[in-house]
Amino acid sequence: MRQIILSLFFFLCTGAFAQQPRIYFFPDFVKSRIVYKNKQKFQVMLNFDAANSQMLYKQDGVMMELANPAAVDTIFVGDRKFVYHQKQFCEVFKRDKGVVLLGWRLKQVHQGQTGAFGLPTQAHVQKLSSVDLSGMGLGANPNAGMGMTQYDSHGAPSLDVWKQKNDNTYYIVKDGKEYKLKTLKTVYKAFPQQSDRIKEFVSENKLDMVHADNAVQVIDFIFGL
Repeated sequence: MRQIILSLFFFLCTGAFAQQPRIYFFPDFVKSRIVYKNKQKFQVMLNFDAANSQMLYKQDGVMMELANPAAVDTIFVGDRKFVYHQKQFCEVFKRDKGVVLLGWRLKQVHQGQTGAFGLPTQAHVQKLSSVDLSGMGLGANPNAGMGMTQYDSHGAPSLDVWKQKNDNTYYIVKDGKEYKLKTLKTVYKAFPQQSDRIKEFVSENKLDMVHADNAVQVIDFIFGL
């Protein structure tokens, strides 16, 4: 089995080519099933780096990057499903009137350090803690990294303060056409004839495309138009 896996995976040691500090989607590596387009299947301990859109897995205690993602059909992590679409891993959400491919993308934003009275001060960055996004109603934390703050004391007298910023992409198909949505501006541009109705719905419900829960509500409304 080891030789078979070695023949199908090209290994990259973790962090070697990461452009951003890793933000783990799950609190730990999870037993997962990878199904390839050629019907081959493998079970691995897997986690998703939501900062760099990389699937990582452990083998013999070493963390590796899953390469050649275009050859992957579906990755099953518990009751969650990921596919590779438009050069990024997307989680699949089946809605009442359509399917949403959610390309999770989280970025770290340093807020400084806490000083007197807990107020942030600008200081040297030391560490970003891993993030648990595994319990959201959609399939992850409802904050989805948009309001969550990470503190790293590390025994120091001051605390590094981080916030995570959501830069998700949403792919949907409506009336036979695929749309790539990221912001409300892209939504209004994609559906100009319905933009006034969408704007009214967004305003009445105080929605945005920043929080994943809000974004999917906007998309559900679009599916119903």
